[in-house]
Amino acid sequence: MMRRLVMLALAGTLAACSADSTGPNGSVTGTYALRRINGQTLPYTFPSGRQLISDRLTLYSDGTYEDVSQYSNAGNTVDEGDYTNENGAITFYSTSQEIYQGSISGNLLTQILNSYTQVFERE
Repeated sequence: MMRRLVMLALAGTLAACSADSTGPNGSVTGTYALRRINGQTLPYTFPSGRQLISDRLTLYSDGTYEDVSQYSNAGNTVDEGDYTNENGAITFYSTSQEIYQGSISGNLLTQILNSYTQVFERE
């Protein structure tokens, strides 16, 4: 009986570890939807008057990413490049030569770009 309880406890511990997306064996790959910019929900209006309606960030398993932003004037922009993940600290290397930082905790990815703090949620 004691052996069975130990095995159940061990199985539960292993299952909990494998669900951690920031652990050494966890994966950050997936699609994330932008939820907030500087604490505000979307749509977000920039000082220029341009309004962001949605943004989807996809992290691929080969270390590349694609970020598609949709604006109210029906315009879209796409940013792509490479990323690295070091225990939840993510560095993005855009093909436009920009480098910016992010972090992931659970299902939330926080990205700092220029003076904007963006919070994405895994879909």
